[in-house]
Amino acid sequence: MPFDRLQPYNDLPLLPPAVELETRAVLKEAIEANRVLANLRGLAAQIPNQGVLINSIVL
Repeated sequence: MPFDRLQPYNDLPLLPPAVELETRAVLKEAIEANRVLANLRGLAAQIPNQGVLINSIVL
């Protein structure tokens, strides 16, 4: 499709997508990811100066 400056986003698909994105497997993985992130948040709270750790990642 040629570019038409008067029509925004020429080749983007229409919303909502035709496929189902929230499948059972995706939701199960999202629940597991949430649990792991909560665990990581709890462990990070035990570090007295988290800024030192974060700044060392950049180096």
